[in-house]
Amino acid sequence: MMPGIRVLPALILVAGLAACSESKPPAPPTEQEIHSSDSAVATGEMGRHPYRCSDREPLFVDFKDNGLQIDLRRSGSGTPVTLTAPAQGLQYVGETATATFKGTQLTIVEGDGRTRTCEREGAR
Repeated sequence: MMPGIRVLPALILVAGLAACSESKPPAPPTEQEIHSSDSAVATGEMGRHPYRCSDREPLFVDFKDNGLQIDLRRSGSGTPVTLTAPAQGLQYVGETATATFKGTQLTIVEGDGRTRTCEREGAR
């Protein structure tokens, strides 16, 4: 008997089992993925979203560079703090702060160790 004939039933069995394995449902999109396609909106701002922080202060987040860069502003026309992430779903890092998204919540850790938690306004 030829060796290839013995292997054939095993290959068919393996292929059948692989086809029957359950596929995992896709994970919900991250904030970066949601805003990666943001482009200029009617106001002229790039993917701007309002947040309200734990200290009751407003925060405006501008998503840029396919969601890999954010500008944080305390007012609509304030000076931005720019943070970048190396890839989708990773922490944003800047010279004076870091930022992490979890759902509609944004946690900012400033250089002095102060932590602010902000919730997206009008979030679903």
